[in-house]
Amino acid sequence: MKAVSTALEDATALLRSTDTRIAVVGASNDPSKYGNIIVENLLQHGYQVVPVNLKGGTIAGLPAFRSLMELPEAVDIVDVVTPPSATRQVLKDAAAAGLDLVWLQDGSFDRTVLNEAEASPLKVVHHACIMVVASQARAARRP
Repeated sequence: MKAVSTALEDATALLRSTDTRIAVVGASNDPSKYGNIIVENLLQHGYQVVPVNLKGGTIAGLPAFRSLMELPEAVDIVDVVTPPSATRQVLKDAAAAGLDLVWLQDGSFDRTVLNEAEASPLKVVHHACIMVVASQARAARRP
């Protein structure tokens, strides 16, 4: 795992473009859950969002994939909104799928997850909210 600041800088650079594809793992149709709040927020900011939920179906009108391994094409950022016990598998799936930038939302990680992330080939952002950084990046791209 690269230093948090390097991963955050890489992620921030990606968020400056609306061409950025973001998989939200733990996406939800429940408006009280961050898996829904984040999907809706990123869509409002103009990003290409790919919901990932074990149940599949549709989320925010978009097809939801059951895992990162089912994605038909690569994404730039994997945003994780799952409990730490599920996040460990998400890290393995991201690495196996060749996805290199994972954003762990608060609540999705514990010390074990961070240790596993550090030992992985992934660039990992944690202790930062993608919605806040996306909003700042969006403001920075305005003419």
